[in-house]
Amino acid sequence: MNFKNTKQKGSYALAQCIAKLYSLGYEVLLPVGDRQPYDLVFDDGKHLYKVQVKYAGLYKNGRCKVGLRITGGNQSYNYAKKYRDNDFDYLYVCTSSFKQYLIKWAETKNRNEITIEDPKYKKYLV
Repeated sequence: MNFKNTKQKGSYALAQCIAKLYSLGYEVLLPVGDRQPYDLVFDDGKHLYKVQVKYAGLYKNGRCKVGLRITGGNQSYNYAKKYRDNDFDYLYVCTSSFKQYLIKWAETKNRNEITIEDPKYKKYLV
């Protein structure tokens, strides 16, 4: 894929997440605006689960990495802050190699950046 910017990568990952969750039989709910630390909610018929969606790009070493931070700003000011334990229930990662992962946020030990294709994340492939 040739994305022009990170917004396009994020939009692609969000679309893939919605399609995957829906194909697994879940209802998907989207918040209005982008003020929440999660990107969508899915309903399994018993509970609602908040999901943060990320795109993992390919780095020089040939592995997909994903930053686990909230970033923003403008031309004169940029910021990055870490997610809190209760910001969402699941982390969904879509990689540039077309793999998809759905990870319980409580089970994610590294809260800065992860190399998603590490063998320890294989059990989260969806």
